[in-house]
Amino acid sequence: MIFRPAFAADAAPLPAENRLVVRLETLLNRNGVPHEIWRPATLGEAGDMARKASGASPIVAAAGGDGTINAVSGGLLGTECRLGILPIGSGNDIARGLRIPRKLPAAVALLADGYRLLKSDMESSGNEFTDAEFTDAESTDAESTGNESSGKKSAALIRKIDAGVFTSVNETDAASGRSRQYECHFINTLGFGFDGRVAWNASRLRFLRGKWKYLGGVLQSLLFYRATDMTITADGETYSGRYLMTTVANGPFEGGGIPVAPRADPGDGLFDLVMIHDTGVFARIPLLLRVLLFGASDSTDIRLRQCHTVRVTSSRPVMAHADGEVISRNLTEFSATIRPAQLAVIGPATP
Repeated sequence: MIFRPAFAADAAPLPAENRLVVRLETLLNRNGVPHEIWRPATLGEAGDMARKASGASPIVAAAGGDGTINAVSGGLLGTECRLGILPIGSGNDIARGLRIPRKLPAAVALLADGYRLLKSDMESSGNEFTDAEFTDAESTDAESTGNESSGKKSAALIRKIDAGVFTSVNETDAASGRSRQYECHFINTLGFGFDGRVAWNASRLRFLRGKWKYLGGVLQSLLFYRATDMTITADGETYSGRYLMTTVANGPFEGGGIPVAPRADPGDGLFDLVMIHDTGVFARIPLLLRVLLFGASDSTDIRLRQCHTVRVTSSRPVMAHADGEVISRNLTEFSATIRPAQLAVIGPATP
């Protein structure tokens, strides 16, 4: 169990954090989930802990926000270790896109169902599974079936989802002023341009949460953000023009529930690419309001398409985020590639 509240800035435990640990322990024990809680000080440490735990446990759960889930998933990509999600962050868009309950008791109950499903499937396949130690786990095709040993179908389903790989091609390091190359993964959305600026502004609004935090970032960016000329190549097809933002979506939501790519499916092996043209400062307001309320849809100002790879070049440096965390403040060119079925996640069995 990797535990890192979104509001924890360092290793020093906060009183609210301690209360949350006690509540989490109580819920896990009540649902019969054997566990060990690890509390990293940074997102980087969370990924390292997950990588270490994946070799000894068939399930690693992340208790935190989208940044924590992103970091933990990075330690599990390409392994057979299953990710459990306990959303206790601000936006919780990854959980929302995977239909995982955002109330902690329901999320723990789903995790417990996934634990029992995996245990039943492994035992029925002749694999040893002990409660004291999560060891010697093997992936089986039966993971996607219900738990029949108790006479009823499991409420949990273990499914494989995709991951995106971001690579900066031309980025200026803010400290040294030199060009650098940077690579990271994302499992929900990658935002470039206005989207990146909003994520930066929202990250500084400590007193807001969820959609209100994102809306605060939008309001700060709305009138003063300058659109940029972009060249966007998706699976060999090129688009050029002046764009407000480009979002590479693996999941449907960002910003605390904004349906930026309503039809995005994290398990279909494709990105949903959202390209929003510059409409002028004041015309942005109704355009973005429509996206905030109803999601992006094809129109004269918005272009949508699905793709496996995308490469974007900007005429000036702009900001970018991955799963809500700002990854660059001076980026002019990047590429993103979909990696299908990279992460096994415990989610609900029914839509």
